[in-house]
Amino acid sequence: MYLMKPEDFEPWIGRAVRVATVPEPVELTLVRLQRKPVFVGAEREPFSLFFESTEDVYLLDAAYEFDCGRGGPYTILISQLQPTNGRRRYQAVFN
Repeated sequence: MYLMKPEDFEPWIGRAVRVATVPEPVELTLVRLQRKPVFVGAEREPFSLFFESTEDVYLLDAAYEFDCGRGGPYTILISQLQPTNGRRRYQAVFN
């Protein structure tokens, strides 16, 4: 299985990405990639992705197919963060 790396997503920062949802796909914007300290013996560098959407796009904390990154689409588990300024925010953590 391929382990996603921060480099796979860097070209997508600031761009809209398609998320497979029912009954139709929605778009989120990848607004930030945050690198984290590497653990001794880790297979990859830990990182987080932060996405935003308009207020009318509401996704549950779940795994979705994201059409972004090299080699995608990827199944990514997201969690909703506190909305701000009329924007919904989501985070995906890769340890």
